Amino acid sequence: MTQAQAVIRHTKSLSHISQKTIDAIHKAGFRVYMRTPDDSWLYFVDDADRIGYAQETRSGFVSISTVHIPNKNTGTGFILDDIPSLSADNLAKAFVIAPIWATDRDRASVKKWASWEAFKASSPFNADYKMFEVV
Repeated sequence: MTQAQAVIRHTKSLSHISQKTIDAIHKAGFRVYMRTPDDSWLYFVDDADRIGYAQETRSGFVSISTVHIPNKNTGTGFILDDIPSLSADNLAKAFVIAPIWATDRDRASVKKWASWEAFKASSPFNADYKMFEVV
């Protein structure tokens, strides 16, 4: 983490992603990024700069997705199943190239982001993501 990275300090309950979910992802060893504390989704990043996506479902489960450079065939990532717990192993499932059900064409279209910084630099929207620090 560089000093230039902005930090969001959480001071109120999130409207969509619970503090419990954020804390668990952080405790599992991942950096957590959000645009605002009121986002209904977040990105999590490991020490190797691999990126995953998480959001809470209406039923209270956490759904994760892969993240890759947008393309016409597979969009920006694959939605994976809800995960039973927020363990590091379960969250790391978001780092796969593609799920087992993806076609060869799907797999060929996937190009992963080189780094979190490359993801942020890709658009003004992504540039607004800030590291969420659990306090």
